Amino acid sequence: MIEIRFHGRGGQGAVTAAEILAKAAISEGKYAQGFPNFGAERRGAPVMAFLRISEKPIYIRERIDTPDVVVVLDPSLLGLVDFCSGLKTAGQLIINIPQKREKDLIPFKSKYQVAFLDATMVALKNMGVPIANTAMMGAFIKVTEAIGMEALREFIRERFGRIADKNLAAVEMAYEKTVIWDAPPIAEDMDEKAADEYPIEALHPWNELEIGGDITRAGSSKDFLTGDWRTTGRPVSDLDKCTKCGLCWIVCPDMVYSKNEEGFYDWDGLYCKGCGICADQCPAGAIIMRSET
Repeated sequence: MIEIRFHGRGGQGAVTAAEILAKAAISEGKYAQGFPNFGAERRGAPVMAFLRISEKPIYIRERIDTPDVVVVLDPSLLGLVDFCSGLKTAGQLIINIPQKREKDLIPFKSKYQVAFLDATMVALKNMGVPIANTAMMGAFIKVTEAIGMEALREFIRERFGRIADKNLAAVEMAYEKTVIWDAPPIAEDMDEKAADEYPIEALHPWNELEIGGDITRAGSSKDFLTGDWRTTGRPVSDLDKCTKCGLCWIVCPDMVYSKNEEGFYDWDGLYCKGCGICADQCPAGAIIMRSET
């Protein structure tokens, strides 16, 4: 079985890629799963999708934390998201990144087989939009050879209809342009027994959790700096209009407001996604959305 984890941003098609590749694998007589993982469900937010392909029935239903392959759809995630977390030694890293940033991938070269292409450029040239998921499917097929191109073509036509030809052109160009670096030598002293062990995908197996919940560490949501993917502006408060009602604190989905000694509510940009709910709901019109620049 080969396990693949996709990293991208909401709206870039990571979930669609996993779904199409799963269907293509099944059409070839294999077994496959393709499913998403959502955190903050907002366009532009980091998202993950998962794919399993096997010659035998797949019984595991967990998310994939120890993948054989990682596919990264957005170069802006480099340095922001630990997308190589759990990637097996000598696993395959396939990343969308401009060639001028090739040097940024050198630190991964000693541990993983690295493949890359400028999938955004390929998407723009063939489809006119910077949505790189179909291009990354072409790269995935070239690197892993997990499924055939003909099977992929069938399901791209099924999914994209009248714009299928543009997507297929992106797949084929990406297949040709993907650069694959040599795989690193696997350490001779690797513990073969450990390498063959069945991976535990869950952070905590179900039978180790207390009955009634699975919160294993209080306050862990503070580790997720959701402000990292704010792209549509930030809320700004006019204290002359503010009535100190606290509704911004109530409606904020990320608890970015906190009451200060004067009774006003301070904003924390580390967690604000820029959704604008506070500005929309403020009864005094004291909050407006402004550009980050």
